Amino acid sequence: KIGIIGGTGLDDPDILEGRTEKYVDTPYGKPSDALILGKIKNVDCVLLARHGRHHTIMPSNINYRANIWALKEENCSHVLVTTACGSLREEIQPGDLVIIDQFIDRTTKRHCTLYDGQHCTLSGVCHIPMAEPFCTKTREV
Repeated sequence: KIGIIGGTGLDDPDILEGRTEKYVDTPYGKPSDALILGKIKNVDCVLLARHGRHHTIMPSNINYRANIWALKEENCSHVLVTTACGSLREEIQPGDLVIIDQFIDRTTKRHCTLYDGQHCTLSGVCHIPMAEPFCTKTREV
């Protein structure tokens, strides 16, 4: 099952066939919006609008821990996340789709990890390497 966290303009539930809505709560609070369950070309998917369907949540206020927890509880094996930003490279034009392998997160004022030892099912503090932050197999696909 594929989780899709859609950013601005890529959170349209019409991409899913046979969709249903599911409101959930997590140990970290509520996710950005309802989970929209359905299929894309016969593959089970769960769509979540990162900023909420009415685009009311600022980037620094997105409860990404609740979003990830909700998708995990929904048995998503992979999560695809879209983002919209500019580029400093002239050959990358507006409208181009780029699959990244690295990033610099400039979002501030939010928790940086699920593994801070505060939730009983995630014991202790974990050190998560960020040298290769994206799944190689998923990027190859």
